[in-house]
Amino acid sequence: MRVLVIGAGGTIGRAVVGLLNTDHEVLQASRSAGISIDIEDAGSIRRAFARLSPLDAIVVTAGSAPFGRLDELGEADFYAAIRGKLMGQVNVALLSKEALREQGSLTLTSGILSRSPWPGSAPVAMVNGALESFVRAAAIDRKALHRINIVSPPLIAETARKRGMSEPGVPVMEVARLYVEAVTGNQTGQVLTGSWE
Repeated sequence: MRVLVIGAGGTIGRAVVGLLNTDHEVLQASRSAGISIDIEDAGSIRRAFARLSPLDAIVVTAGSAPFGRLDELGEADFYAAIRGKLMGQVNVALLSKEALREQGSLTLTSGILSRSPWPGSAPVAMVNGALESFVRAAAIDRKALHRINIVSPPLIAETARKRGMSEPGVPVMEVARLYVEAVTGNQTGQVLTGSWE
């Protein structure tokens, strides 16, 4: 399969690329390396898809949202989360229609904070929950054409260590296997959470 990984430079993205590379042609995209795609810019997505299609699968591990306690946040912080993580991935989904082959696969990324929020995680929890609802609904509309799923990662062990956090987290390769399952399986409309929940 010909698979595009958007966010290939991040911790999860690199692990997903590593697993998929053994059996598939993997195209690596990020803002700064490999193929340049900025998911906050629909024009950037559209230009990349026109150049790279047809694709069998698209995986998105990119997207940013601010953290902060509710009394420290303002409206702009929530719009930054909507623009950076929610609409960025929704735009990939909307524009993927022409780039994916029939029965192709689209895999997005949410996160555990939609179900188990931490202090200071309101913007992230909000967009994660919205993405999961979007995927469930979008899968109904795309069922005859493409599969669409979403992986909801927990705290990643490598990220926890890098930030000096006390929580152990889950090894990134365990999480990356869920993306491979989404790409190579036959399910659609699913939120993949893994055994850690």
